[in-house]
Amino acid sequence: MANRYDKIPSYKVIESAMQQGLTDKQIAYVKSEIETAALQNDDKAYVDLIGFNPSQKRKLGQVLKSKDYQLSEESNWSILINLKAPVIRFKQF
Repeated sequence: MANRYDKIPSYKVIESAMQQGLTDKQIAYVKSEIETAALQNDDKAYVDLIGFNPSQKRKLGQVLKSKDYQLSEESNWSILINLKAPVIRFKQF
């Protein structure tokens, strides 16, 4: 009977998973989606976030913004990246 309950992960396992950054597979997926949209001359790249935990979703948004991508739409389920409108940053002199 105890073996049945062993299938439930411990809190520490879940906590560790929630604090993870993006996996190599997720990074490759996002890269592929952006490159595919660019090669097809699409204005936007769609990234499905079903396999991302909340921490990874936040991290992806931060990474994309730091690389000057403008996010057209952002939800718990997907991100729509505008490929035609870069974020313009002004430097103060």
